[in-house]
Amino acid sequence: MNSGDKHSEHPDSHEPALTPAAFAPTNGHTVDAIDFVPVAAAGVSRSRRLPLIAMMLAFVVALSGLILWFLITARSLAILTQPDKATVTIDGGFSVAIGKTRLLRPGVYQLRASATGYQALNLPLVIDDQEHQTLELKLTKLPGVLEVTTMPAGASVALNGEHKGISPLSLDVPAGIHQLALSAPRHLPLERTIEVAGMGQTTHVDSSLQGAWGEVTFRSSPPGASINVAGKEVAVSPATVEVLSEGEEVSLSLSGYKTWRQEVRVAIGEQREWPEIQLQVADARVSVVSSPAGANITLNGEFQGKTPVDIDVEPDTQHQLRLFLAGYQNASEGFALRSGEQRQLTINLKPRLGSLDIDSRPSGARLIIEGKDYGATPRSVTLPARPWRLELRKAGYATVSRNITPTPGIPQQVLIPLISGASAKTALPSTISTPLGQRLKLFQPEGSFTMGASRREQGRRANETLREVRLQRPFYFSVMEVTNEQFRKFNSRHNSLHANGNTLDYLSQPAVNLSWTEAARFCNWLSEQAQLPPFYIEKDGEITGMNTESTGYRLPTEAEWAWVARRRADGSMAKFAWGSELPPQEKAANIADRGAASVAARTLSTYRDDHVVSAPVGSYTANHHGIHDLGGNVAEWLNDYYSITTALGQKSDPDPLGPVTGQYHVVRGPSWRHGGISELRLSFRDYSDKARDDLGFRIARYAQ
Repeated sequence: MNSGDKHSEHPDSHEPALTPAAFAPTNGHTVDAIDFVPVAAAGVSRSRRLPLIAMMLAFVVALSGLILWFLITARSLAILTQPDKATVTIDGGFSVAIGKTRLLRPGVYQLRASATGYQALNLPLVIDDQEHQTLELKLTKLPGVLEVTTMPAGASVALNGEHKGISPLSLDVPAGIHQLALSAPRHLPLERTIEVAGMGQTTHVDSSLQGAWGEVTFRSSPPGASINVAGKEVAVSPATVEVLSEGEEVSLSLSGYKTWRQEVRVAIGEQREWPEIQLQVADARVSVVSSPAGANITLNGEFQGKTPVDIDVEPDTQHQLRLFLAGYQNASEGFALRSGEQRQLTINLKPRLGSLDIDSRPSGARLIIEGKDYGATPRSVTLPARPWRLELRKAGYATVSRNITPTPGIPQQVLIPLISGASAKTALPSTISTPLGQRLKLFQPEGSFTMGASRREQGRRANETLREVRLQRPFYFSVMEVTNEQFRKFNSRHNSLHANGNTLDYLSQPAVNLSWTEAARFCNWLSEQAQLPPFYIEKDGEITGMNTESTGYRLPTEAEWAWVARRRADGSMAKFAWGSELPPQEKAANIADRGAASVAARTLSTYRDDHVVSAPVGSYTANHHGIHDLGGNVAEWLNDYYSITTALGQKSDPDPLGPVTGQYHVVRGPSWRHGGISELRLSFRDYSDKARDDLGFRIARYAQ
C-alpha cells in the first residue's frame, strides 16, 4: 500500500480499511462504452437476413407485375348516373374506382345503383374488350302519393283519362305531369294539370267544384206542397231549391190537388223568385190492376194503356172500364169517384182455356213453355187461349221454338220434328229482328281464339291478359247500340241528360246514364215482347242470376264482343276498329277528336269526326262483320262480371259467361270521351258499377 493512500479503521478490526478513489483520466479524455458482440453470434445474424430480403424483393416484384398485368388487361368504364348522387357498387370481381371511372377486366359482374327517393337498380354488367367504355344509368323516381280532396266530397276522379275512384282519394302516382279531371253530379266538371314530384313525396290537391245551378224560390197556394226537382223530393213550399242551368223538371204536389209541372231553367248562380203557383183541385184517380197483368184497358171507350195503370178521371161522373187480354174473357166495370178520391180496382180475368197434346220426333224432349219446364214429351197441357212460346230441348238436337195458340173447346195435336245439331246450324236465319225493329246478325264461330293483348303492345293494360276462348253456341249480335227511342219503350221516363250543354237525349242517340241492371231488365222486357224465355232471373227489380239455356235477349258476353269486334277472316285480331295505327282516317269512328276538348280529358288533335258527344247510332262505317260503333260512340255494358284471368296455355274456355258473382261488370269499347291509345284499342278492358254519360249497351241472344 502506498503511503499516499488514505486509511480507515474497521470497527471490528484493529487493521485500517481502504477506500478506492474514483477513477478519473489524467489526460482530460473520456472513455465511452461500446457494444460487445461475440465473433460467432454476429456471423449467424447476417446469414439469416439475406433470405428475408430476397423474399421481400420477390414479393415486391410479383406485386408490381400483378398490378402491371391488371393495368394492361383492365378496361376503363365511365359510369354516368341520373341522379348524379347515386351510389354504385360492382360485385363479382376486382375493380378500381377512380372518381366516376372504374377499371375492370373483361367479364360479367353484378351492378347495383341506388339513391334516396329512387327505385334501386340491380342488373348484370358485361365488360367486353373495348378499351374505353361508358355506362349511363337513369334511376326511376319512386312514385309519389297524390291526395285529392274536393268540395263537395264524392266527386269522380280521373287521371289521364282513367277513372281512379271517388274523392277523398289517395293513390300512388308516377312522378311527372298528369291531367286531373274531377266531376260530380250537379256541378261543373273541373280539369287541371298537376305535377307529382314522386320520390315518395305527397302532393295535395284540394279543389272546389262550381255548382251548375241557380236558386229558385217557389211559393204555392195552398202552401205545404212537396217540391220535386228531376223526380226527387227536395223541399216543401215555400222554399228555395237548386235547379240545374240546362233546365230540370220541377213539380209541386199536394194531396187533393193536381200536380203542377214545368221545365225550369236558371243561369248558374242566379237567384230567381217564381210567381206564386195556384194549385188546382185534383181530379179523382183510379188505379186499375188485373190478374194476370198486361190487359189492354179502355175508359169510356178510349184506350188508356195496359194494366197496372193509374188514370185521372172527372169526379162525380159515372165511368166504364173494359179490359181485354188474349186468352181471357173480356171484363168490364163501372164506377164513380168524388173529387180528390183515389181508388184501386182489382179485376180477375177469367181464362178461355184450350188443350194441347205435344210430342216430338224423337220423343223424350224437354218441353219448356215461357220458361216453365213441363217435363218430357209426349205431354198434354191446358192453357189460356193466347199465343204461347214453347221450346223443345234434347241432347244432340237443336232447340226448337214454336208459337202456338190453343183453341177453346178444341184439343190440338202438335208434333214437332227435331233436327240434329249439325243440321240445325245451316238452317238458322242469318239475320233476325226484335219487336222494336232492331236487327241482329248470326255468328257461328269455329275454333278457338285468343282474347287480350301481348305485353309488348303499346298501351296495353295489366288486365288484358292473354286467354284462349272457344265459342260453340251460335249467337245473334245486334248491328247497332240501343237508342233512346227504343229504351223509352221500356222506361218512358228515361232521360240520357247532357254533357257540358251537349244533349245526349235525341231519339237516335244511344241510351246512356243507365245502370247494368236497367240494361239487363230491358233485355228481359224485350224477350217478353218477343215471347221468348227471359235470360236474366229477376226478383223485385234486381237481377239475381241467369238462365243460360234461354234463347231470350241479353247483353253480349265479353268473349262474343271481342270476337265480333276484333276477329278477322284470316284469324288475326284487329288492334283498332279502323286498322293498326293512330290517328284514324277522318270520320272513321266517334271518339275524342279535336272538337271534344270541352268534354274529354285527352283528344286527338289531328282527327275530326264531326260529333262532340254521342252521334246517332250507325253514323259511322260498320266493321268487317257489318256491326256499327264497336270502335266509338259509347262504351258498352257486357254480360260478364269483371275479373282478371290468366288462362293462356290452359284448355280453351268454352262459351264463357264470366264469374257467377262480383261487384263490377265488364265495359268494352271506346267512347266519344276517349282519345288515348290505351282506351282506343279494342282489347282495352274497363269496368263499372255505376251509370255514365258515355256508357250504353247493345243486345245479343243465343240462336239455339
